[in-house]
Amino acid sequence: MSVNGRDIAEALAAALSVAGVRTYAYNPDTFVPPGIVVGQPTMDWESDRTFCTLTWVFPITVAVSRNTDREAQSALFDTVAQIADVLADDHDLGGLVQTSRLLAAAPTTVTANGQEFPAYLLTVNILA
Repeated sequence: MSVNGRDIAEALAAALSVAGVRTYAYNPDTFVPPGIVVGQPTMDWESDRTFCTLTWVFPITVAVSRNTDREAQSALFDTVAQIADVLADDHDLGGLVQTSRLLAAAPTTVTANGQEFPAYLLTVNILA
């Protein structure tokens, strides 16, 4: 299977679209939460899988608005759970890749317009 990173990032962004949340297949010039950003992947050609496969590891940042800390944490939990469900249901991103798997979600923060927002950094492993 021969796909490029842009195609995978765009398929991830399309799959991860959540109502009321901006989703980007790239690192945007300006970012205003709530939002999901598919970052630049690491690539591994040393996979012992089949010939011509490549392992992509995409960082996905999920950031929410902060009205209150409790609301922000709840929104993050909901959004990350939705992303996990989507990737479980559409593990091949509409046939574009062999498989995708959510590996981890780590809490972090995102700074936008001089303000810090609560976020999660997800790691998605893709074999294509």
